[in-house]
Amino acid sequence: MGMRTMAAVLGALAVAMSAGADWRDEIGKGWRTLRPGVRVREYAFDQPRLMRAYVVRINLTEPGIGFAATERADRWGEPLDAVTNASLRIETKCETTVAFMERLCGEGRNAVVAVNTAAWSPYPPPKGCSYADPSGWCVSGGVEVSRPDRPRGVFAIRKDGTAAIGLSEDLSKRKDIAFAASGFGLIMTNGVAAADGLYNPVNQHPRTAIGLADGGRTLVFLVVDGRQPGYSLGADLDDLRRMLLSEGVTDAVNMDGGGSSSLVVRDPATGRARMLNRHVRCRTRATAVNFAVTFDGEVPREVERSASVYHSYEFGPIADTPAPKGFKPFYISHYGRHGSRRLTGSAISDVMGALEKADTRNVLTETGRSLLGQMHKIAAIHDEMNGQLTERGVWEHRRLARRMAERFPDVFSRPRRVRCRSSVSPRVLTSQVNFTMALKEAAPQLEFDFATGERHHKVINPLHWARKDRPDVVPRTTKLCDSLVKDLIDPKPLVGRIFAAGGEPENPLKFAQSLFECASICQCCRCELDGQDIYRFFEAGEIEAHSRALSARHYLGMGNSKEFGEFVSASEAKLAHDMAACAQAAVADDRIAADLRFGHDSGLWPLAGFLGLEGPGDRVKAADSPSACPAWKWLPMAANFQMILYRNNSGEVLVKLLWNEREMRMRGLTPVSGPYYRWSDVRARME
Repeated sequence: MGMRTMAAVLGALAVAMSAGADWRDEIGKGWRTLRPGVRVREYAFDQPRLMRAYVVRINLTEPGIGFAATERADRWGEPLDAVTNASLRIETKCETTVAFMERLCGEGRNAVVAVNTAAWSPYPPPKGCSYADPSGWCVSGGVEVSRPDRPRGVFAIRKDGTAAIGLSEDLSKRKDIAFAASGFGLIMTNGVAAADGLYNPVNQHPRTAIGLADGGRTLVFLVVDGRQPGYSLGADLDDLRRMLLSEGVTDAVNMDGGGSSSLVVRDPATGRARMLNRHVRCRTRATAVNFAVTFDGEVPREVERSASVYHSYEFGPIADTPAPKGFKPFYISHYGRHGSRRLTGSAISDVMGALEKADTRNVLTETGRSLLGQMHKIAAIHDEMNGQLTERGVWEHRRLARRMAERFPDVFSRPRRVRCRSSVSPRVLTSQVNFTMALKEAAPQLEFDFATGERHHKVINPLHWARKDRPDVVPRTTKLCDSLVKDLIDPKPLVGRIFAAGGEPENPLKFAQSLFECASICQCCRCELDGQDIYRFFEAGEIEAHSRALSARHYLGMGNSKEFGEFVSASEAKLAHDMAACAQAAVADDRIAADLRFGHDSGLWPLAGFLGLEGPGDRVKAADSPSACPAWKWLPMAANFQMILYRNNSGEVLVKLLWNEREMRMRGLTPVSGPYYRWSDVRARME
């Protein structure tokens, strides 16, 4: 496929993903997952009156969750307007909820959903005044922004990440509150209409409510539009209580409503802040106190790291060693593995076949029947979609592109070319589409060229063809893997918990391995499965044994192992030569900003051995690799390698190498400073 044809295909796919297939069109049909742990949907009612409402549910136990709220204004404590009301003090600066989310994202905080909270004075604000005195008690990051006034309902987040809803006179006495915002009054407590004297159910308006469900583990935002005949007339507090009860909410507070009601989400298709609800005449009001849920510094569950190359990408903090004086980045060479995907192979059918056969003979235990129910859900999302990218994979590549643009703005600050090549796999093409769309959104001035086809595939994933040229390697690798598996895994206890006597599968070891792959892939499909967990069917020791076997197998096949590392690493010569040649062309042609390659794990990990990277390119025995060179760390979904070229005014060129966005050192080469090497030295090794 040529560049023009490929560009047309990608362009059409991009349009379909970003416009014709707008995810917001789906939220009226049911729950839509914005990212793991955050779901949204729209409700339309015609009784007791016409109402349009939006609900967001946030799992407060999701790894990496964080929070943000409007902070103290720069002039905090000064008189706000001595002419009209001498008692008012400057405490916050008003901004729309959309602007609040965009500001957070611009500061590097990954805000996913935001909502307005407290009312404020003076309202309406005097002309030209953007400062406000929020009503009631408000706290941001442990710092009190506004002191309590009269009794009010309050929503709060404690320092341990748990949430509370109660009265201001109670919560304001606590010393462990990180975030808090006052509303007008409580809507309900323990599922019963509140009796705090502030509950007045009459009057229909646009409304904002915050509630807690599932014993406080789920945070619920509810916004109802109003004052718009033919679209939504608004809700009274009894309406809010009924809607919240239907969501399992037991405790809720009525926040500032009317034209202030604003519910904003991070559009998973574009990464931009989008207002969900609709204001009268589409006028968006700046509000005094906004609150957001963020997911910066994602912390995965330790068990998920047992998944080897099926582990989802971990977005850690970015740290850059300053470049030598006078050097600035001007070019990036990037290789990205496709993002989180569904399973390939027969693991699901192997497990389903054994379970269903036993079920028809009534020889499944209660645990086995529970597992079969879970497996039906996994099978459903794989139906005619084996190996395809998941929503998590889309999000991973979009975020990687945005982080690249934010980290190296000098490379993308002016109109330049970005050359993109990929393997022919649909999951890789879809990863490329999302990465390049996000990069284009961050730097609209860039121009992109696209290409794919077998010719490019052979350069991007050379190990695949090297194995064909050496038919003796795969059988030897398989034999060693089988030996490691038999030494590590005893399938009998697991099989005994799932199958009654006489119902055991023909190959218990294969069943156990297949089930562990199904458990491992759940994290990649977490958006589609909403947190389903197959790991719970394994004991801790079994998880460790399967993890070691899986990691050793992948390292043996793609890493720089003592057994086969020489063959695996040597296969990368063609890719390394191509990357060096393209980078050198960019040194001579300043119109080229980047070369982006998208491929597979077997195209990426061997490159670390070829280049001699400390860490991902380490050479150890396969049996030692789960601890010494773990696959989950170096080759997760969306794993990536980047060469960043720097130049000074004298034309000298240095290079820094990144693996999964971390600075790398090269074995046997002396850097100029820190992780910065002479391009001529690195180029010589690559060629």
